[in-house]
Amino acid sequence: MNTKRILFWGGFAIILILIIWGLIASMGREAGISNRAGTPSPITSSDRIKGDDNAPITIIEYSDFQCPACQIYYYVVEKLIASSSVPIKFVYRHFPLDQHKNAIPAALASEASGEQGKFWEMSALLFENQTDWAEEADPNPIFLSYASQMGLDIEKFKLDMASTSLKNKITDSADEGFKIGINSTPTFFVNGKVIDSPQGYEAFKTLIETTAQQSSN
Repeated sequence: MNTKRILFWGGFAIILILIIWGLIASMGREAGISNRAGTPSPITSSDRIKGDDNAPITIIEYSDFQCPACQIYYYVVEKLIASSSVPIKFVYRHFPLDQHKNAIPAALASEASGEQGKFWEMSALLFENQTDWAEEADPNPIFLSYASQMGLDIEKFKLDMASTSLKNKITDSADEGFKIGINSTPTFFVNGKVIDSPQGYEAFKTLIETTAQQSSN
């Protein structure tokens, strides 16, 4: 009887450990931990960039507008850019995940807005209102309402949403991400080196300040 009880509880403990390990692994994927990633391609005029071109720190983020972790880090990055004592150049690159059915339409909405100089404004609306469109069968009416809210030319926005060149831009960004070993979002590069996604604003700020100090030495 005691042997059976030991075997039962031993088996239960193994199952529990496997479940916990699976949860930790899945959280790591969602948080964007990717130590195998190589070097991102050089920044070009087609990239979406904000900040000081001559900043000592360049952050490149591979992101997915429908990713819950990316939404969390959106707020972290915005605060970091606004308050960092170290000038930052920030580059956003698309890496829509297959399991997010509306990630590509959202990316198209951001790029279509970018064609009218409002990429960052649409990006903010997409992240800040993620739960409103993420699970919609057709999110495009919501995206059109955002475009209208921003005062965009709606007919041009619609045409650009259907643009093959913009679709290719998003696909090429994702393909490049896969090529360098990215497998999760968000994935950040600081001055060309992949980092584990910092756990919150303070950790990210410390990393940036340390990197800037090392660069100046």
